[in-house]
Amino acid sequence: MPETIMKVLLVDDDKSLLRMACFRLKRHYEVITASGGEDALRMIDEGLVPDIVLLDIDMPGMDGFEAFSYMKKRRALEYVPIVFLSALANEENKVRGLKMGADDYLTKPFEGEVMTLRIPMYIEAARTRHKLREMEKNGAFLIDEDKFAYFASRLNEREKKVAHLALLGSTNPAIAEKLSYSNTYVKKLMCRIYDKIGVNSRKELKELLVLE
Repeated sequence: MPETIMKVLLVDDDKSLLRMACFRLKRHYEVITASGGEDALRMIDEGLVPDIVLLDIDMPGMDGFEAFSYMKKRRALEYVPIVFLSALANEENKVRGLKMGADDYLTKPFEGEVMTLRIPMYIEAARTRHKLREMEKNGAFLIDEDKFAYFASRLNEREKKVAHLALLGSTNPAIAEKLSYSNTYVKKLMCRIYDKIGVNSRKELKELLVLE
């Protein structure tokens, strides 16, 4: 069977950027463009389910933050990674975007080759989260979700992903492979998780957050 081409929904009111991004990305992906948040939501409501959304922030009318909020309410996009794009490199916007649950925040102009390489990483990480969530629903894992939500409020999005995988039994190397992180970075994140939650080891973490 032929390999399925991944769909990239690129939302931006900058026509020159749309043309540039399409030129660079279309060699590897099917690129669908939307001129704004309203346009993108219309496409999604008409049945479009992209593999990833690249979403500009500074757009007239509905900005990227508002569009993101509406997108996350669409069940079809529940596990679709959304990456903010912005020419605004200020820390406040970056923190806001990541706190909302975005998979990343990239500053324009971005290197086309870098973006081409990152896209499958974002998609694979999102698909892994989807698979793990489905396994939990089927009773394969019994994480105390109420407790996890309480303690996870102390963690950033990357720490939450790593903590969730650790609770499901993934080793550091397995987590690194699934999320395309280095082993060193995963170890650093695990140390932060222990410190923020108030435990000293994986065993204590599981005793606290996994149901018997």
